[in-house]
Amino acid sequence: MRILVTPPKVILLCVLLISFFTFLPVYHVSAEQDIKMTIDNYVETFLEKHRIPGASIAIVHENKIFYSNGWGVTGEGEKVTTKTPFLLGSISKSLTGLAIMKLIEEDTVNLEDPVQKYIPWFTLKDQQAAAQITIKHLLSHTSGISTYSGLLKADQGSKNLNAIKNNVKSLSNVDLTALPGAKYQYSDANYIILGALIEEVTNQTFSDYMKQQIFLPLGMTNTGADKKTAYKKGYHAGYQSWLGIPRKSKVPYDNGGAPYGYIAASAKDMVQYIKLLNQRGNNNLLTKKNMDLYLSPLIQIPENEYYGFGLKITSPDSENEMIWHSGSTPDSHAELFFIPESGWGGVILTNKNHIQEEVALPYLKQGIINILNGDELVDIPKYIPIVQLVIIAIICLLFVMFIYLLVKVKSGKIRKGKPWCFAGIILFVLSIIIVPLLIYSVKSPWHVINGFAADIALLIRMMVILLALNGLLSIYVSFKKLKEGS
Repeated sequence: MRILVTPPKVILLCVLLISFFTFLPVYHVSAEQDIKMTIDNYVETFLEKHRIPGASIAIVHENKIFYSNGWGVTGEGEKVTTKTPFLLGSISKSLTGLAIMKLIEEDTVNLEDPVQKYIPWFTLKDQQAAAQITIKHLLSHTSGISTYSGLLKADQGSKNLNAIKNNVKSLSNVDLTALPGAKYQYSDANYIILGALIEEVTNQTFSDYMKQQIFLPLGMTNTGADKKTAYKKGYHAGYQSWLGIPRKSKVPYDNGGAPYGYIAASAKDMVQYIKLLNQRGNNNLLTKKNMDLYLSPLIQIPENEYYGFGLKITSPDSENEMIWHSGSTPDSHAELFFIPESGWGGVILTNKNHIQEEVALPYLKQGIINILNGDELVDIPKYIPIVQLVIIAIICLLFVMFIYLLVKVKSGKIRKGKPWCFAGIILFVLSIIIVPLLIYSVKSPWHVINGFAADIALLIRMMVILLALNGLLSIYVSFKKLKEGS
């Protein structure tokens, strides 16, 4: 049976097809605008809720910039744009890992070689174990150097261009907490050593090598790996959080920390790096074989998460694979992600931080990914400084106790002696051990606590002083009463 299409039907069909193809681009543009507007509103709500002074975000799709924007101000009050450099924190490790991969491609170093082959003067307390540490161990945080030992060398605020080498030399008395290759322990010290290795084999400063061999070839023109360069490119210190309120940071840039956390880069520059992660794009840094190696996992962490060349990889070789890393310094927090299956990638840079507030930014990252995928928005948790409020309450009680004791001493109306002595000893002992207990419980040196939780550090100091004063005053009261009683 033949179906005859009459001229009027042909005309109608043509009109419908023309209308469809005419309005299809308009619909596509409108849909993109809706997504971008949703991201705008979502980010602005987050920044307002968490009182973040400045931020810059860029999102890439299939090697093209889909979205970019800047909000707020730097620590010097200058307007933030997508060209404004922020400290990358531990995202810096991925760039250091890229530099090592570049040296591997050039046959300058080998992944399985011991570190001492390239840095003969490198050693640890256990010299035999130090000789077994390979470049792969450092990249994958399996050298045996603990997280705590790494933090001891972190955030030193060094202005010296030899700071990286000096930091590695100062590791000579460090004890390993595991045999090389036996255990994953995330440690900044591993990447400080890699930074020194880069300097040793290239006969250049880490900053100069990164600029010439990584940043400029990628087109990262607003990026620096030393204090002078970073500030020249427009970097300014950010803000530390005090009870959620931003306060201009006094934490200095650390030249010795560039390989693990003190590279400063703009969102616009990080777009170039994300394009590199998308192997669909050509690059003039690595061959396809070595690019595959760079993006491969070296060790499994928990469950479906792996660590590679300064990058974390979730669910590798699946449709849910994500290549990512977080980064933080005392006054900045950043998130980087790339999803190979969909081609989406992005970077979020902010200039305020607190150890207790770091949980929020990953929610923002996931929320943005959900928006791009058309999924439900992620509720951003509101920050409540519970720890600080509890410490403030304890300080108030100790202050009231101190005033009470002073009044009692002046009035001479103290009834009992021995209980006051016992209480005084307890309070005084607490004042001595509370800081060491805190350091032990959070496994972080005091200078790190002071940097990443400045308000808590100040409150702890106040609490220690009041504990000591109350303890001494209680002991004095008890002896005075005993003396009067005798």
